[in-house]
Amino acid sequence: MAPIKSTESRTGGKLLRGGRSTDVTSDIDGGRTEISGRREDNLTTLLTVSGGTKIESGNDRYHVFTTPGTFTTGVELTAEVLVIGGGGSGAGAAYGAGGGAGGVLHAPSTSIAKGRYVVAVSGQGYEGGWYNTGGDGDDSSFGDAIAKGGGGGTGYLNGPAVRRGPTAGTFSRKGRAGGSSGGSGVAQPGSPVSPDPVLPQPAPSDYTPYGNLGGAGGDGSAPAGYAGGGGGGAGAVGTDAGSGNPGGPGGAGRAFPGFPAPVIAPAIPSPNTAWISAVGPTGIFAGGGGGGNYYTIAPTTGSSGGTGGGGGGAPGAAPNGAQAAEDAIRFTGSGGGGGNYPSYPLVSHGGKGADGIVIVKYSVA
Repeated sequence: MAPIKSTESRTGGKLLRGGRSTDVTSDIDGGRTEISGRREDNLTTLLTVSGGTKIESGNDRYHVFTTPGTFTTGVELTAEVLVIGGGGSGAGAAYGAGGGAGGVLHAPSTSIAKGRYVVAVSGQGYEGGWYNTGGDGDDSSFGDAIAKGGGGGTGYLNGPAVRRGPTAGTFSRKGRAGGSSGGSGVAQPGSPVSPDPVLPQPAPSDYTPYGNLGGAGGDGSAPAGYAGGGGGGAGAVGTDAGSGNPGGPGGAGRAFPGFPAPVIAPAIPSPNTAWISAVGPTGIFAGGGGGGNYYTIAPTTGSSGGTGGGGGGAPGAAPNGAQAAEDAIRFTGSGGGGGNYPSYPLVSHGGKGADGIVIVKYSVA
């Protein structure tokens, strides 16, 4: 395995020697942790590794980062690491496409040398407003493993993105490139547009990258041409806009069973009920956002976001032309849903892309 590089290599304290330790009590990060019957080398691991919110479950320990920070270890570790970029936001009116999920990097087993590691975590994205592309998600990283943010979804007459999008005056219907790309908006009649590509994600060789393309928007011809494509997810591509003007569902997220919601949930800022439901016991993250429906279409339910937290697209059915798209579930790296056509002076915004997350897991048995 290729060891991940630290930003500063240093010993995190004198290592304990000998056989076994019994009924040891020590101060850790300002609190007190009772440790009984541990081998002393494992006790050393407990005492010299810090960063994020720490959770112990059975023989495993998790460091969960929902904001930027530093992971520090005074011992060499073999760990499972999950790095998820921020999700792209959905486009606003008109007929907005869903945002792409943040890229995912997963190392089932990687060697972490002693030292300090900078951890970057993407915050929540910015939704697309009136004729705006959804904002691209920001990158998340652990050391030199970088998960790219998801691409923003685009719309019918697409103006500049709110954040990190096209420059002013650029009108592109192509879904934005990202860890997973955003869905594309409505094209000129007869010429559906595919999204920009999935971006490479720099990482050591023992990390596997995940990301997929968004779906194409409608082709601009009646009766099936005015809806946005779904954003790509970590587990599947986004769906093209469908016949009859429904937006395309977002691509599915991907399951990482080593990071189940019931275990990780205490580290997720409250309220976390929706997060627990979206991630579930199999650890599903990074679903794409659903594309917005055409504003006159029935039923009034919008296209679904991808599993793992993707936001649903805005529903249609007149006179409900300015219903909101759904934001992605925070801290899942999922994409936001696309908006539909507005009823002036109301504006149907796209849904916000989700924050990313970084989790490090190792054994303390």
